[in-house]
Amino acid sequence: MQWLTFVIALFASIILVPIIRVIARRLGKVAQPRGDRWHSQPTPYLGGVAIFGAFAIALIFSGRWGSMPLGLLIGAGIAFLVGVIDDFYNLSPQTKLVGLFLAASAVIFFGNITYFFPWLIANIAISFIWMVGIANALNLLDNMDGLSSGTALMVAGFMAYFFWRHGNSDNLVIALAIAGATLGFFLYNFPPASIFMGDGGSLFLGLTLAALAITREDQASNVLAVIGVPTLIFLLPILDTAMVSVTRLLRGQSPAQGGRDHTSHRLVSLGLSERQTLLILMGVAFFSGLSAVILESLSYNLSLLLIPLVVLIFTLLSAYLGQLKVVDVERSQKGNFLTNWMVELTYRRRVLEVVLDFFLIAFAYYLAFLARLGMPLSNYYVARYLQTLPLTVSATFIAFFVFGVYRGVWSYVSIEDAFRIIRADVIGAIFSAGLIWAIYGLERHSGWVLFIYLLLLVFLMLASRFSFRLMDRITRPMLTSDDTPIFIYGAGAAGGLTLRECQQNQSLNYHPLGFIDDDPLKKGRSIHGLDVLGGFAELERLMEAHPVQGVLITSTSIFQGDTAEKVLEVCKRRNIWVRRLRFEFEDYS
Repeated sequence: MQWLTFVIALFASIILVPIIRVIARRLGKVAQPRGDRWHSQPTPYLGGVAIFGAFAIALIFSGRWGSMPLGLLIGAGIAFLVGVIDDFYNLSPQTKLVGLFLAASAVIFFGNITYFFPWLIANIAISFIWMVGIANALNLLDNMDGLSSGTALMVAGFMAYFFWRHGNSDNLVIALAIAGATLGFFLYNFPPASIFMGDGGSLFLGLTLAALAITREDQASNVLAVIGVPTLIFLLPILDTAMVSVTRLLRGQSPAQGGRDHTSHRLVSLGLSERQTLLILMGVAFFSGLSAVILESLSYNLSLLLIPLVVLIFTLLSAYLGQLKVVDVERSQKGNFLTNWMVELTYRRRVLEVVLDFFLIAFAYYLAFLARLGMPLSNYYVARYLQTLPLTVSATFIAFFVFGVYRGVWSYVSIEDAFRIIRADVIGAIFSAGLIWAIYGLERHSGWVLFIYLLLLVFLMLASRFSFRLMDRITRPMLTSDDTPIFIYGAGAAGGLTLRECQQNQSLNYHPLGFIDDDPLKKGRSIHGLDVLGGFAELERLMEAHPVQGVLITSTSIFQGDTAEKVLEVCKRRNIWVRRLRFEFEDYS
């Protein structure tokens, strides 16, 4: 009977969405194409009314009104009303925030709060932040057809699984009603969307799902799962909101304003289609939700392995996407106080890198204990880990600053940077051993723990620093509409330098397809991941096989004979431009 709720919500949504779409058009509630929005056709945006209507119909037919959490339903209704009023009258961000706090207050008043902390006031505060934050995050995620509704569908599905698994039938009915209503809407919202959900849908779904997430925590197997499971389920909207907020603040913009700088837009800028982007991000939401399912069944020690690993992977991916330039807004030289403060912390003080490295150090040290002493760690060794961790962190950071680990830029990390990191890791591990020995004394296992810690730290540090280079290798083969496919003529040092510049300077909009070089020994070889396709004798055949639009000549030797003229003649016949790379140093006086 419970699963019938899903079916009722699904069919009610399928029927209601076209009706609401017609009503929205007649009321003039149609989103017009704008520079800061993704859609290109006028689209009605009251789809949230259909979602909420289908949700309510399913709950009515479930016959469980008397036993359902009243506070959650009241909060859901308030969030929906705030969103719908905003859809009609364009409320200010401050007014919407007050409305969401009112909705969260209703949920909390009836006892639905997190119990992560031992203090009631702290639990109430974090419950407010969680529900309001997730509601806004899902609202911000509604920036591309199907993305917010698809993510909400994934979240509702995983929430339903949790409630089914633990026999919480009332919350299961609510989750199934949301899943069915959202799926019915998603069928119309899949790109190209014929209707948007609007704030009435995104705020309702965000706050309701966030409230549901904290009602399931008493089923968690350990304290980490209490906060880790909800975080993993909502990882995509959380990381997208964090990335957008930070990058906008660094540009001197308000995080609340609209824009085409979200995760979805950045993936499209790499050459993916809108549908491919949607499916990839829904895959991310599914993977993070699956991680939450696995996490809840794990022991405390295994939780300490899974949570940092999953969050680290997606955080590095978000950081990589965040450094892509997808908007042309330049940051003001003066800026406001918050912008200048963010720039100071992020670029000059490298605070975000330091925070990341803190977690890498703590994670590597914990893994070293597990590798040497086995799982689970006894209470004695857990205490030993916590006791010596501050010394290890301090010694490692001192080595990092002495050896200049934070001088490099991730996008341009080199072999020299790698050696600098390795030296800092070695000295940091030796310094850690000395401090631990001097203060606490070294035990029989300590030497192996510190050696394993050194190996793991080197791996994690290098993996994090070279992750941007790796993702460049993965994403650069994707040709975007703005890129110009080219050949690089000359596979020497200048050609390699040109390729690196094309890969790292996206403003050039050059997409190298391969090298052309007349040295037969280089044919079939690879330089920085790009193949040497052949020489001049094969140039015309290669141009027929590849959609090349230009040739960059980096070799000086072809100008010593008539090869350059022949290349130019071939390119002119095919309407392909030719440009020559020249390095010159001029007197400046």
